[in-house]
Amino acid sequence: MECPRCKSEITEGRCTNCGYTLATQRDSSSDITSKLKGLITFLAIISFLGYLIFNIGLLLWSIDLVLPETLTHQTTIYILIPFGLGIAEISGYPFAIYYLFLVASILLSYAIVFYTGWKDLASYIKNVFRGKFKKLDNDNSATSSPILRLVTVFTALLFISYVYIIMLELTGRGIETPEEFLKAPIWERVFSVTKAVVWEEITVRVVYIGIPILIYALAKGKKNFTKYLLGGFGFEERYSVTLVIISSIVFAVAHLPGWGWDPLKAVQVLPAGVFIGYLFVKDGLHSAILLHFFWNFINIPGQMMNIPNFDLYSSLLMLFWIAVGVYYTYNYINKFILWLREGSEEKHEREIEQQEEIPEPKDHTAGVTIGYVCQSCGYNKAEYTNEGKLRCKRCGTKSDPKSPQVQQQKKLLQKGGWPPS
Repeated sequence: MECPRCKSEITEGRCTNCGYTLATQRDSSSDITSKLKGLITFLAIISFLGYLIFNIGLLLWSIDLVLPETLTHQTTIYILIPFGLGIAEISGYPFAIYYLFLVASILLSYAIVFYTGWKDLASYIKNVFRGKFKKLDNDNSATSSPILRLVTVFTALLFISYVYIIMLELTGRGIETPEEFLKAPIWERVFSVTKAVVWEEITVRVVYIGIPILIYALAKGKKNFTKYLLGGFGFEERYSVTLVIISSIVFAVAHLPGWGWDPLKAVQVLPAGVFIGYLFVKDGLHSAILLHFFWNFINIPGQMMNIPNFDLYSSLLMLFWIAVGVYYTYNYINKFILWLREGSEEKHEREIEQQEEIPEPKDHTAGVTIGYVCQSCGYNKAEYTNEGKLRCKRCGTKSDPKSPQVQQQKKLLQKGGWPPS
């Protein structure tokens, strides 16, 4: 059969010249899996956003509950080094202003996340209804919404957390919440979790990730300082992962017995710190705050309001999110392994370049800039080896830049045909 893209012969549903795959040859079971994943993710998005909006409304409603108490009570401003160190006691109007700052930070984070993510989220939902289901690990606009990333990260974190809790239950041990927190009046509990949401992100993520990255950016003469200080710079600088891990350890230490928590709580908090740090680096401080807010406020509605059967409904919702989290935990683990693998390959290539000079091929007939397509897997990114050949970045297949297949690709490109996106 003739390929509709490059007119070469197609065998087994794939063109060996340009990598085109016939739609009629797609695995029906794969289609069903993609549709199921898309629809379930859509339901997770809707339920997540519904619960988030409800909790934002609850936060606004709680202002009337908490604000009057700030005029007659006091609180401690602290930093983490990594243990908590109190630096100031505030009460009265300074306490009230501090609380309003915390609430405003959460509301601003909510606004920024939705402003930056609603278009891509709408594109994703549109693809779901049109039946154009796309895999999460593809880097395309339909799956790059910070809102969607919030949902997938939260469900993965919830699954990991509950696996840990079940393991503890099997050993006859559970995580104990401090009695002081349980006996505290509702206004104090609401304020406590609100303070943790914002202040811990500032004292952990900004201090232990943002400031080191900002110093590095200044040393390199880079601009846009706000992006580096407040996150959203991405993982191009690979040591960002090291900073995420360090900040997660600090975050976990803050939940040790010195703060009144069960030591086992610190182990549960560690992966939460990693995921929140990931969102800080990927999208910014606003996403980290919003995930922390959603996590902390999960059980607050049941404590503040007398909602009939709230525990039953929330448990069913949790089970659904945990089930969704099974897939996304697997997905993020695969992403991390691929990221590590790419890093080791880049390091290996740099070592080779330092040891010997790599000859520059005279005929640049293919490659990343000219639409190379692997004959084995159809991937469109390659690199030159020190033998002067092209090596696919996905499967490692080597090819000669002067081969007839690559020359055909070059001709098609010059005629304005392809490469595929």
